[in-house]
Amino acid sequence: MTPLAFARAADAAEAIRHGAAARTKYLGGGTNLVDLMRETVERPSTVVDVTNLSRDITERDGGLVIGGAVRNTAVAEHPLVRTRYPMLSRAILAGASAQIRNMATVAGNILQRTRCAYFYDNEGSRCNKRSPGEGCDALEGFNRMHAILGASPSCVATHPSDMCVALAALDATVTVQNADGNRTIPLEGFHQLPGERPDIETVLKPGDLITAISIPALPFATNSTYRKVRDRASYAFALVSVAGAIEVDDGTVKNVRLALGGVAAKPWRAHKAEAALRGQPATLQSFRAAAEAELSAAVPLQHNAFKIELAARTIAAVLGELSGATE
Repeated sequence: MTPLAFARAADAAEAIRHGAAARTKYLGGGTNLVDLMRETVERPSTVVDVTNLSRDITERDGGLVIGGAVRNTAVAEHPLVRTRYPMLSRAILAGASAQIRNMATVAGNILQRTRCAYFYDNEGSRCNKRSPGEGCDALEGFNRMHAILGASPSCVATHPSDMCVALAALDATVTVQNADGNRTIPLEGFHQLPGERPDIETVLKPGDLITAISIPALPFATNSTYRKVRDRASYAFALVSVAGAIEVDDGTVKNVRLALGGVAAKPWRAHKAEAALRGQPATLQSFRAAAEAELSAAVPLQHNAFKIELAARTIAAVLGELSGATE
């Protein structure tokens, strides 16, 4: 039996004091951390309960600030999220069952780790994300669910969050606190691509505590949605997902936001597609061309080449739905 210490933080300062110690993990809803501990992938010596911290959702400068300990259900059901940022509400609702959403926190959702089967197989599979330098069995294994963008010879795992895909499209930022104070990190730059160190998944430092997520004002995000393509209608991880928002003026794309899930080790902001669309006719042909531009860098594996076409069709379908474009 592995000894495990438990602490409940009364405030952020106390949490950070505990969190700076080696092999310490913050515990929110526990919907991912506890699973990883059961599989002995995560082996903390101490867990610090932070569920009573930063649980507010407030308006700021036309946008929203969401506390790190806010439950996913509370975000998805909040009236301002549903009206101003429907893609975020729909992404959260698509992400998990009501029971999990009721437990999971915003900060925990951002920090959840890949669901790659080789990562979870602590006894029989090689995984550089779990054990650096060990190798990656997914490269030549069953890799249908794995990355087509931003992968490396060291790791082809994907990031599992639906919520983070919407946050990336919305230009959200993450507020992090440590003993030196606060800093703000763009969500798009928070997660790291694998490179040679897939075990380093984020830009966080030891002891860093996520205290809030901020979403800026984005008026045209009222015309947004999230579409998740998965193997079954019940809760499953995305093969491909798309968070999209578009503003059309007199038949021309004035502004657009796109991010993809299920295709990379981080939520994938589709900057090439966005640039290709601005100023172009709001037609399915334009949407398809922009999707192909974004996916031109895709590198498929043995079992997931279908994701390229699937992603292109899903991008076009989402933008077509939002803009009313038809053939």
